[in-house]
Amino acid sequence: MRALSGGRLQREMSEALAPAMRAIASSLGPEGRHVIFAMGNRVETARTGSEIARRICTDHYAGRLLKETLVDAERQFGDGTARLAVMAGAALREGQKAIRGSWACDLPPAHLARAIEGLRPALDAAFAAETMPGGAAADLLAASGLPPDLRHLLAEADAAVGPGGLVSLSEGGETRILPAAGFEFDAGFAGTAPLAAMDGVYLIVANEIISDFQDLAPVIEAFATGGKALVIVARGLEGKALQLIERNRQAGVVRMAALIPADAGSRGAEILADLAAACGATLICASQGRSLNAFRPGMLGRAGTFSFVRGRVRLGGIVGDPGEISLRVASAEAAIRQNRYLPFDREHAERRRARLLGQWAEVTLARGPDSAVGLENARRAVAMLRASRAGGVIAGGGLGLERIAARLASGRDAATEAAVAMARAALCAPGRCLRGNAREDSDLRPGLTDPAGLSRDLLEAALSFATRLVGIEGAVLRH
Repeated sequence: MRALSGGRLQREMSEALAPAMRAIASSLGPEGRHVIFAMGNRVETARTGSEIARRICTDHYAGRLLKETLVDAERQFGDGTARLAVMAGAALREGQKAIRGSWACDLPPAHLARAIEGLRPALDAAFAAETMPGGAAADLLAASGLPPDLRHLLAEADAAVGPGGLVSLSEGGETRILPAAGFEFDAGFAGTAPLAAMDGVYLIVANEIISDFQDLAPVIEAFATGGKALVIVARGLEGKALQLIERNRQAGVVRMAALIPADAGSRGAEILADLAAACGATLICASQGRSLNAFRPGMLGRAGTFSFVRGRVRLGGIVGDPGEISLRVASAEAAIRQNRYLPFDREHAERRRARLLGQWAEVTLARGPDSAVGLENARRAVAMLRASRAGGVIAGGGLGLERIAARLASGRDAATEAAVAMARAALCAPGRCLRGNAREDSDLRPGLTDPAGLSRDLLEAALSFATRLVGIEGAVLRH
């Protein structure tokens, strides 16, 4: 083991990060670039900053921190990990320079960290001054590096869902758009598989585990005699209730589907409440004073069409109470804001809002040798598009970031001056890297844009990474 501190420690960390930083910087290009590397006897490729870091970084603690930072960013933002790494590397070099040149001036790393934190208002103001409203989807997707036909398809899907809508992507038999068909959610079926499709269905929605249909027997008998279709969606179905469903289904007496949401716990409860609002049903929930004992036909919901394919339920032709739907939409939007930095919770809330508003579409990409890569690239492009719509855009190609850097005033003391230098270095690094990587025939068009909110988040993560490493004053390293 050996102990390092001061400049020796900082040089050691920089050397450990250098291979990954160089590889990631080489991947940053106007149309995206692949990094080729050897894995034993195989040659493989990586494209995103997080993927390159996972492949190249050693188990050195600085490398582990870089990998964690980039993977977290990819999970939170869906895009931008190469830019983040380039910004983080530039900020780290500037921070190390400031610290190494300031030991005699008594600039402890803790002071630098506080100065970085104090820059937030100035950075927010500089970003706000350079931010413009997001434009047409076709223009925003121009920098995605996707083939023109796929860019056109995503722009068409975006137009179909409208502002605040949701475009989901998956592999399929062909490349096409599946437009919104009302309310949809993932579910499993109780007992044997239900009918794949029915028209003119009635719905019972219950945030309960139903074990006995004794109180619902008259309702089910009415469906049997009237030839109507019934869909039951509940937190669970068991015992006599499940036996009754199976008997009626096997006898062909009632056209019926019994479903359980794929999500459990609080998420499952949210889906049931959203579904009840969307189809105009009264949610059966004993904790809210509405039990099966008090069920009446007027508590049924309605849908014009029902389909169940590969675990996905789609209900079309539904008209719920506008007031109830507005309340549920407001609840979803509050969850989106609350979970801004919790990607899985945020995406769940975004799906809820899109379902309730009927503003969603699914784009399928034809399966093929490169479909997995194409699907991942398309998902990043959709994430970029949503970020641009939500927070506006800045000039692309690094130009907007450089303009923001120019707006930062010089510091009034050593710590603030060092913090400003780190921020400026991080902001100017992507543009310098892009111009260095561009081919002679490449076109860094001035009309290209980057999402302002995403760029601000990437800068925050880059400065945080650099500050953490600069702040390490000593370490004991194992051989």
